[in-house]
Amino acid sequence: MALSKNKASELGKKSTRKGVPNKSTTEIRQAFQLLISNELPNLSKWLEQVANENPEKALDIIIKFSDFVIPKLQRTEIQAEININGLLKMTTEQRRQRILELKKEFKTK
Repeated sequence: MALSKNKASELGKKSTRKGVPNKSTTEIRQAFQLLISNELPNLSKWLEQVANENPEKALDIIIKFSDFVIPKLQRTEIQAEININGLLKMTTEQRRQRILELKKEFKTK
């Protein structure tokens, strides 16, 4: 039986549903987490040995491990037209109000 374009499209949508984690990726992450947790006592010892020989390399290792522990900040862009003359003519209270309005706007996006 030949695979039609519509059937292929339908199957593709089922295989990559948004929000459904990849089973292989999940298993690999769990295995890696188990490996690391089993080696935690040794990791400290190994890091100390590296630091004795090359402190800079030890810091580099710590920074690389931090990528797996500390979430990275995402870049955000704010697109707004700023009229500097209008801001300069505002009173302090008007500026505060405008800041509050912008904060509310930002939270809803």
